[in-house]
Amino acid sequence: MLKKYEVRYFLIAGGNDSMDTALQMHKLARSSGYELFSVGVPKTVDNDLRVTDHCPGYGSVARYWAISGRDAGRDTDAIYHPDTVKILETMGRDTGWITAAAGLACEAGDDAPQLVYVPEIPFDQEQFLGDVDRVYRKLGRVVIAVCEGLKDKSGEFVTASGRKTDTDSFGHKQLGGVGDVLCDLIAEKLGLKSRFDKPGTIQRMAMVCASEVDREEAYQVGKQAVRLALAGRSGVMVTIERQPGAEYRVAYGTGDLTEIANLRKDLPREFMNAAGNHVSQAFLDYARPLAGGPLPPYVRLKKVAVPKR
Repeated sequence: MLKKYEVRYFLIAGGNDSMDTALQMHKLARSSGYELFSVGVPKTVDNDLRVTDHCPGYGSVARYWAISGRDAGRDTDAIYHPDTVKILETMGRDTGWITAAAGLACEAGDDAPQLVYVPEIPFDQEQFLGDVDRVYRKLGRVVIAVCEGLKDKSGEFVTASGRKTDTDSFGHKQLGGVGDVLCDLIAEKLGLKSRFDKPGTIQRMAMVCASEVDREEAYQVGKQAVRLALAGRSGVMVTIERQPGAEYRVAYGTGDLTEIANLRKDLPREFMNAAGNHVSQAFLDYARPLAGGPLPPYVRLKKVAVPKR
């Protein structure tokens, strides 16, 4: 089809599977002697492509969860008697980049979410229950961010659909339901009432939460991809390179698709705290610039006791 219409440039935007497609097109064109320039354009909220500092899409989903996590905290503050524990279930098959972004909601020590769990750290039921119980005894309420791809020590998903119809074209199981499982666990073991919120795909398409930084970088990445293709480059992906210094700045480069396609960049262990139940300062420093400008201002009323009369 490409030969028939004399298509010479193949630019594909996406994540791991899309970068593999770009690589295969590059190899196919070379092996068949057809002049085709194949360039990968990073675009995934999962933020799990190697070589690049981060991926367009991640800054916006990070902003979405920073705002949603804080909103969930204020909601739980207001009605924690009927809903003591709230679980926020985020997207993320194998990595916790999206889940970790909920930690951006914390602006003070006890802000929600008080607990964050990612797939890179094996889920331990007893530790989880101990964490929830500790926060509950201190605050009387708990907000927890968990990844849909949470795994136990054996590497098994905490929950996953077994239906054949819930498998995509690449053989990946459609995940979901971990929030429900954990709600049942908390009720059974701790006797606390809990509920979960699962936004689903809205978290990757809510333009009302789009990061200005993310939007600009997405545009620049697309422009760089076109320039590379026109310059005769092929078998590469555009990369975002964070520059040193206190002020956030980036430059754009390239990475070989053989070092990116079908590979995964996990959330670094140093981006989580020592206990493995919340993000670290290193993650906050990494992610805050990507989420764009300041979050909408919220206030807390000072509690002033009225003297008895």
